[in-house]
Amino acid sequence: MREQDNDGRDLPPDPEAEPAAPPRAPFLGAGVSVTVLVMCALIVATHGVDVWAQAAGNVLHGYIMWAGALVTAPQIMGAPEAPLGGLSPYVLHVFVHGGWWHAFLNAGALLAFGSAAAAPFGRGMIAAAGFLAFYFTCAIAGAALHALLHINEPTFMVGASTAVSGVLAAAGWASGGRAGMLRLAIPWLLINVAIGVIDIFQPIPLAWAGHVGGLFAGMLLYPLFVRAFRRR
Repeated sequence: MREQDNDGRDLPPDPEAEPAAPPRAPFLGAGVSVTVLVMCALIVATHGVDVWAQAAGNVLHGYIMWAGALVTAPQIMGAPEAPLGGLSPYVLHVFVHGGWWHAFLNAGALLAFGSAAAAPFGRGMIAAAGFLAFYFTCAIAGAALHALLHINEPTFMVGASTAVSGVLAAAGWASGGRAGMLRLAIPWLLINVAIGVIDIFQPIPLAWAGHVGGLFAGMLLYPLFVRAFRRR
């Protein structure tokens, strides 16, 4: 807004005035992040390769499951230890899915929330690295909580929803600060807590603990990652 004197003439800008705060990233409708598009493409492409390998009886399907599927209590299931001392699934599970609907659901959710979450990092390689570091931190947190809560129970977990849950909280942070984050995160948290309670009495094939772990990571860590990696 311009300031004017009593005769209606524009006054020069005050050099000591504080600049206006930059607008928050819009929740939807922000420019689509290339990093997010690449991650969505990798989700769909990896599942496509896995579907082909499984149909063709190719050993590649077994390698994908071995490296990417998080198996708890593997000694009970008789499953071989995953690569890197069993640690690879904590990261690679985000690329493995249980069907096309599962892959497209997670890719669609990442596309919906990811650009808003990526926008505050800015542009460039460092900004992209910051968003990816945050994304995989949420994935690891979700996988770790799932593994901890099912340490003596044989389960099988795949899917990007651990990381996407954190991105959902991040989109809230980016578009509306703490209040915006809570508006998005609390309903998703309550849904998954309810699923967890029902799962005690009637097993449900949903990795609710993975969702909660990724969501908590996004709620708590997103501002720290933006502060550390942001590039204007």
